[in-house]
Parts: sequence; C-alpha cells; structure tokens
Amino acid sequence: MGSSVKLICHNAIAREGLVRILSAEDFTSVEAVGELDAAAWPPTDEVELVVIDVAEHAKRDEILDSIAADCPLARPVILADTLELGSLLSCFRKGAHGYIIKDLDCASLLASLKLVATGQKIVPSSIIGEFESQLPSFESHDASEESLSRANLSNRETDVLCCLMAGLSNKLIARKLDVSEATIKVHVKAILRKIKVGNRTQAAIWANSKGSALTSTHNWARRQTELSNEAIGSA
Repeated sequence: MGSSVKLICHNAIAREGLVRILSAEDFTSVEAVGELDAAAWPPTDEVELVVIDVAEHAKRDEILDSIAADCPLARPVILADTLELGSLLSCFRKGAHGYIIKDLDCASLLASLKLVATGQKIVPSSIIGEFESQLPSFESHDASEESLSRANLSNRETDVLCCLMAGLSNKLIARKLDVSEATIKVHVKAILRKIKVGNRTQAAIWANSKGSALTSTHNWARRQTELSNEAIGSA
C-alpha cells in the first residue's frame, strides 16, 4: 500500500505538475495546497509524507515547526532549487527527512520519496563533493580555537556568519540585524577573506568544522537559534 502525500507549493503550475507526477505512482492520496493554514492542514497522523516546495527559508521553517507540532509522525521533504548547506542543516534540525535538489528527473524524485516513506533520510549526492572539496579536516578543540583566534571575526561578523549557517539571504540578514543590505555584503566579503574561503556555502562548512570551540567562544547555538526565531517571527 502506498503512502499518503501532502504537497505544499506556492507556485500553481509547479504544484499541478507535482500532483500529476505523484498521482501516477503508488501513493494512496495526494493533496496539494499553496499555503499552510488550519483549514488546509488539519492535525492528523494520516499523512505520511509532506513535500515542501517553498523558496523562502523562514516560511520553510514555519511549515516544519507546524508539522512537528500538529503531525509529528509525518516525514517532511524539502524541494530546493540549489544546495545550501546552512538551509539543509536548519531543515534537518527542524525535523526534515529529506532535502532534494530540483535538478533531478522524475524517476529519481519518486525513488527518493519512496525511500523517505520507508524511514530513510535523503540528502543530495552533491553534498559529498562539497565536503570533499571544501571541508577542512575537523580540528581538535585547541586547533579550532586557534583558527578562530586567527580569523579575528568581529561580533557583527559572527552574527552574520551565524545567519549564513541558518541559510538566510542577505536581505533577511539585513532586516534581522537592522542594517542595510549593502553593509551585509561588506561583512560577508570580510568573513570570506578572513576565513579564507570562496563562497557562502564554504563559510557555513568552515563554521561547522569548528564544532564546540565555536559554540563556546561565541555562544553559537544560542545566537543561531535567536536569529532563526527572529526570522520566523517577522515572516
């Protein structure tokens, strides 16, 4: 017997296309909505898979929080345009069971969803290349503290890097920190230069590789949670 699926997708054309793809397979029912609300999302444990095709990170987080509260047995799956490590990590922390990039074919999408339905967790295969090419070897606590000291990030740069790990855009970071988007771009460039990486994804990976040293030095987990909650609250 197939799994029941709930689809949340803002784009009407994409929503209809996904419904047709999923309905052609062995799923018992496929329901689609454009927004998450009480009428469209009644508390129930009957839905097994929730496919979320929503671009805005804060909205994604809000949906994941609602699923965790109202339908804890459901398995959420994120459909994303690109691989953003910070967003991926944030989604899995909030209960996602899958993070699928939309550059794959229909057969691969369906196979991935069926794996999630059996209890597996799915991440893009391209994440392996990200880690192999970009992730420095995980350091000891002392070595990580030394790396952080050498980076000499300011408190504001630390806040921006925290936001990058949470998968927030420059526009949303600027709103959270009450500065201009141009100022955030300056901070991001400074962070990349100081930690010697080439892009935002690499910066998030670098920060994750520092582990407990980063947490203890900058109260990282607390600050990241604060900023993520602020982003959700303002959406």
